Amino acid sequence: MKNIFMECGFVSLSKHGEKICGDYYTMVKKEDTTTIVLSDGLGSGIKANILATLTSKILSTMMAGNMTIEDSVYTVANTLPVCKVRNLAYSTFTIFQLVHYNNNAYLAQFDNPSVILIREGKNFPYCSTCKIIGEKEIYESNIQLQVYDMIILLTDGITSAGLGRVTTNGWPRDEIIKYIELWYTPNMSPQRMASAIADACLDLSLGTPQDDSTVAVFKIRKRQVVNLIIGPPEKKEEDNIILKLFFSKAGKKIVCGGSTSKMVSNYLNKPIKATESSLDEEIPAIASIEGVDLVTEGVITLGRVVELGRKYLEDSKISLDLENKTDGASLLAKLLFEEATDVNFFIGKAINPGNEIDGMKISASVKMSFIREIKGILIEMDKKVKVSLC
Repeated sequence: MKNIFMECGFVSLSKHGEKICGDYYTMVKKEDTTTIVLSDGLGSGIKANILATLTSKILSTMMAGNMTIEDSVYTVANTLPVCKVRNLAYSTFTIFQLVHYNNNAYLAQFDNPSVILIREGKNFPYCSTCKIIGEKEIYESNIQLQVYDMIILLTDGITSAGLGRVTTNGWPRDEIIKYIELWYTPNMSPQRMASAIADACLDLSLGTPQDDSTVAVFKIRKRQVVNLIIGPPEKKEEDNIILKLFFSKAGKKIVCGGSTSKMVSNYLNKPIKATESSLDEEIPAIASIEGVDLVTEGVITLGRVVELGRKYLEDSKISLDLENKTDGASLLAKLLFEEATDVNFFIGKAINPGNEIDGMKISASVKMSFIREIKGILIEMDKKVKVSLC
């Protein structure tokens, strides 16, 4: 199913006073399968993190290698040290394995809150069977996923948020489902959903979580191509050739830069229309051209997108900050980071002698350095990226 893509979003909150989270999340991708393990180590801090890391990595490696759940769990139990106080050998875990060619999902859950499946904006109940492995109750499920399904994995720090402080029962799974259904929209990215859940958890915890808390969200979606062109071709006579190729590509079209916008306007025989400036005075206003999804300024806007991308990788809750912003850089970042699965860059090598910032000439190398960094950020987000120079 080459046109289907599984996108992920992930937020982890450390217990108040701890620098390291005791939850750990691993993803192993192979040609036919993607295997995810979310593990919650006993206790908190470094020891919990070590337990969770070992559990997650062992289970994901073995399950991705087609080992049975029995062998995988026994290996973990025999590898990890036993807690002398609780007489428990390893952390809780949730295994989620997706078969690419048929979208069949396998779940194996041990002591984590039950996975939530959202279909068409509503909770979708699924069947589970209990299997006893090494005196542990493992709940297994096989689910045929559909496009736009959202799969949500949690640790118990989420369901215990606010316990004894603002709530008497924490944040029960049923209430989490109601919250998800309230905020869900068809185009909501998994990162934004993960951020929204984590943000609510933080609010219930009065800003000081009493346990490590992790939410991982996955969404089955169709691939979305985004094409971006910045700068005219090095040879003027190739303008129409490059633009014909650009507009022949499937997906959304983004035009960056004044000279690029003029070139596109002439090619389409459509005027450039100015739009109202956003509230961000540092980012030049966007424009519009009929047949183009987004028209922005060039280098300054790309520079801000680089900054946003760095922040996005460091603190994914920036997704919530971007949601309502309308400046060119934020709109471009949302298209690249949240909507796109495949990004095609068309980079013109023509030198614009009038391109200046604060009186300083901007060389082509600056533009390319921004593109290279954005490309790296997108690849880290698991996007497919192609850069074409012209």
